Amino acid sequence: MINIFKDFLLNVFFILLPVFLVPFWMEREKGTERLRLYLPTACYAAVIVLCITLPVEAGSSFIFDLRQIPLWLGSLYGGAGAAAFLSCTAIVYRSLFGGAGVLVNALVSIVIAAASSVLTKTFVRLPTKQRTLLATALSFASGLLTAVLTVWINTPDRPPLSVSLLFLLMQPSSMAVACLFQEMVHHNIALRKRIIRAEKMEAITHLAASISHEIRNPLTAARGFIQLIEEQPLAADKRRQYARIAMEELDRAEAIITDYLTFAKPAPETPEKLNVKLEIERVIDIIRPLANMSCVDVKTTLAPFSVIGEREKFRQCLLNVMKNAIEAMPNGGILHIYVSVEQGRLLIRIADTGVGMTKEQLERLGEPYFTTKGIKGTGLGMMVVYRIIESMNGTIRIESEIHKGTTVSIYLPLAPSPSSATISDKEKQLFAAL
Repeated sequence: MINIFKDFLLNVFFILLPVFLVPFWMEREKGTERLRLYLPTACYAAVIVLCITLPVEAGSSFIFDLRQIPLWLGSLYGGAGAAAFLSCTAIVYRSLFGGAGVLVNALVSIVIAAASSVLTKTFVRLPTKQRTLLATALSFASGLLTAVLTVWINTPDRPPLSVSLLFLLMQPSSMAVACLFQEMVHHNIALRKRIIRAEKMEAITHLAASISHEIRNPLTAARGFIQLIEEQPLAADKRRQYARIAMEELDRAEAIITDYLTFAKPAPETPEKLNVKLEIERVIDIIRPLANMSCVDVKTTLAPFSVIGEREKFRQCLLNVMKNAIEAMPNGGILHIYVSVEQGRLLIRIADTGVGMTKEQLERLGEPYFTTKGIKGTGLGMMVVYRIIESMNGTIRIESEIHKGTTVSIYLPLAPSPSSATISDKEKQLFAAL
């Protein structure tokens, strides 16, 4: 009896393989519609062949196995065409083995194909629980029909009664398990698609709100000054001053749009050799007023190493990191900027003595629209930083501790020196000559 039970469990294993693997494979590969239509049917046909090939050892000419479960599943979910193909597969392959069970198999397979063709439209519209109950009931009915036909055929080589009873127990219970798993897999896939769609819509909503919030302020200011120039009589110097302010606000709006476009640019537009020391000093000159306002002392240890990148984007990256560091020290502090070389790569370390971040905030840093500044931030500054460093083939490592500060370590490949380039050219010529 234990060996018979093992054989039934092996059939259950065959049945569960396509239940789990096929939906995920189809979702991942995203093949043609014809493949999505025929692949489940082909897999269930293979399961029918495996069940018949490795049946329950009953010691008679009747082959007991769970081939009716993939026949029901493929037919109910696939429709009349799948039902006809699977029933023909079961009939033809079972006939190769001969014995008294060939006729029983043919009759039951035809009944299953006919019943599933009638019920398939109703079946797919039912809720999950009702589908599972209906599939289990149909499986039990076909198993009972198989047992009755086996007894009805007058042959001395009948299977033991215990095998027939175990078959009547295993078939509906296995169908319930397989159907529940199939429904669970399809439900999880549908739920994941809805979540992905919702996340995309949320990202679009955040992006629209962020763009409108960021651009409205400079555009409103520019419109106000232009309106003043148009409606009120002003002196020439005042008109020039208002026009200049309006232009500056429009330039700020353009800069904001450029920040958003950075996400769509995977590589620098005009890469050049940059002196890191000079670029950092230039950015420090820009943020010096903000640092003075926040009582932040900037200390540097710089070295004139070079990297390859786009100048404006590299400055923007450094500016975002330093600005975040200064804003993390509202009550004053020290901003350390350190440049060196570690393991053949340039290291730019920017450390502050500010409020720091929790582990959860650190893990989410760089995600779209995640910010620790509340309503004052958009969460896009660090996204720009990550994007720019990635385009320069670099990496970022951030360490932080609450009330102790944050350290941002940027690793970038060093620009090749002229001597190394010359050696490289000589080596190329040598290899070409060989």
